[in-house]
Amino acid sequence: MRWARRLRNSAYRRWYFLSMYLGLRAFRNRASSRALTLDSKLEALSGASISSEDLGKWALHIHPRVRPSAASESGRYGLLSLQRLSPDTSGLVYSFFCSTSHFGRGHVEIAFFEHEGEVTYYGIRNIASANAHRLGLKKLSSCFRLSRSGEDALVLRFVSQILEKNGFAVKHAAAEDCIKLTVDCRLLPRGNEVKVRNMLHQKYQKLYLAINRGACADGEGQS
Repeated sequence: MRWARRLRNSAYRRWYFLSMYLGLRAFRNRASSRALTLDSKLEALSGASISSEDLGKWALHIHPRVRPSAASESGRYGLLSLQRLSPDTSGLVYSFFCSTSHFGRGHVEIAFFEHEGEVTYYGIRNIASANAHRLGLKKLSSCFRLSRSGEDALVLRFVSQILEKNGFAVKHAAAEDCIKLTVDCRLLPRGNEVKVRNMLHQKYQKLYLAINRGACADGEGQS
């Protein structure tokens, strides 16, 4: 029955967000990924310090993850976590919000799958900013933002440069695939499902064009 499904989804949302803020989600994800592997060149990058003139200095963590149930693309799945080396806030506060990420180390997270030397992005989120905003901490959420506009594309281009220097080709998945792989219908706010999906489609369509167009331009300049 519809009311029973709504009740289950409501209970699931409450438990999901509670486990996220308590760090239980990160613990579970780390445990489930222990037996998984990624390309050895990707694994070698995990823990590296990287820097950008626009974004500053970061620690890069790369985590293999369980293949999403909706996945149809072949390859191995993972998550890139970026964590500031010199946060603009209290270290304890910063560590707490990074601990709410999927693997407990992410200010910004990028979901991807890798196959035969090609990395395909299918999700990106400033998790620290989003989770601070969810608690009503708007000033802190704003502090966690990296740019007033175009933040996602800026971060993806930064990470792409690192990956390309290490021999990987990069591209962005189509918007429809991003939504299929990242959206859990049980977590969508009741009554706003269509609005949220449309917003996400617009976001990922712009990133698809920005990242893939850039990759094509780089390829045209090679001989």
